[in-house]
Amino acid sequence: MPQRSIKAASLPWEIVALEKFCTPQNTQASQWRRSWRATATWLAGKRGAEQQVKEEDELRLLPEVRLAHLVPPIDWSSAAALLSQTIFQHKLDNEPVVFFITPPHGGHAPIVSHWAEQQSVQEIVPPTYQELTDGSLAWVEHCAPFKRWAIPALERHFLRHSYGLQGVREFLERAFSGRLGHGVIGCDSWTYAYLQHAVGVEGAPVFTLQALEGEQLARYFADIANNGENNLCVYSTRTGKQVLAHPEEDETAHKASAHKELQRLAAHCRGHLGIAWHYWRARLRGPASAKEVDASQDTSQELWLVDALADAELPADTGDVAMLVLHTLLLHGGLEDQALGDVLPFSHHEALNARLALTRQGILARKEDGRWQVAPLSYASVRQLLETRNYLVDPL
Repeated sequence: MPQRSIKAASLPWEIVALEKFCTPQNTQASQWRRSWRATATWLAGKRGAEQQVKEEDELRLLPEVRLAHLVPPIDWSSAAALLSQTIFQHKLDNEPVVFFITPPHGGHAPIVSHWAEQQSVQEIVPPTYQELTDGSLAWVEHCAPFKRWAIPALERHFLRHSYGLQGVREFLERAFSGRLGHGVIGCDSWTYAYLQHAVGVEGAPVFTLQALEGEQLARYFADIANNGENNLCVYSTRTGKQVLAHPEEDETAHKASAHKELQRLAAHCRGHLGIAWHYWRARLRGPASAKEVDASQDTSQELWLVDALADAELPADTGDVAMLVLHTLLLHGGLEDQALGDVLPFSHHEALNARLALTRQGILARKEDGRWQVAPLSYASVRQLLETRNYLVDPL
């Protein structure tokens, strides 16, 4: 499907140095509420008893063709263009390596890939699974002639065991020394946190996408749905109020009510558009009266946003084996079953059983490339529980 153009003013991107990243307002309060929900069973009953303006059984799921129009895939290419500007503005031509990191579903890989294409820069192909398990340095030697290069997803270049770290350790040593010229490394924020401890990546500039506030999310979702033409109205099933400010009305008069629901979403997702996009797409509903409308003819301008910030939350009493599986998948940006069993401190059978259980709960989802990863709608609760149990977590 071709990407629709979105006016430049609506693009939410701001690329900042890692130390300038800050989570949205109310993020801590959102995390506290999530922890309280997970541990206080009486609250679940209270929430269930709360009166909704619109009950979910009064609504209907939107057909895929309608969702594809209302919530098209994120166009990361504009962020790649901004990455070029950021690198130029900071005069990083003298830096041998620049890191660009985002959390899972955050876009670092497509952004760096787009950047490489825009700049006609060579992409470094990840080593095979066999090369990683053998500790082969062939892929590192292949990089020797490069003067300008890019790695979209560094998480594909290592495994967390002695042989699996040899290649990435050697590559980063050569890259930091300047022997490989200049390069941009896209990296999952969890992988970056792990490699800081296991290999050492200090000294290289690190950039990321700044977190978005609710107002920015509202503007972005309105623009991709309306495409600057129609007047789509999205209401909260919890309050009955509009979630997106009407484009032709005085925005200041409606900002508080229209953006409050989106601020809750921003705080829940720690300001990451990639995660928020999945929530927005999963929670949109149409009026039940339109059930008989043919999907290709469905152009209803009244939509509802279901009040459910997590379809699959990780239980607070999740066992250690499951926690290790989740943590390992996050550190690697997703793994296939074989690789998952190779990097865990217990049998392949135990690893597979834990993965299957988490998949049944909806905590894990399978990527197009066959790797298992934490599902977008479960990511916030998984990160929260890992942090409370003192696991290494990402900086974003």
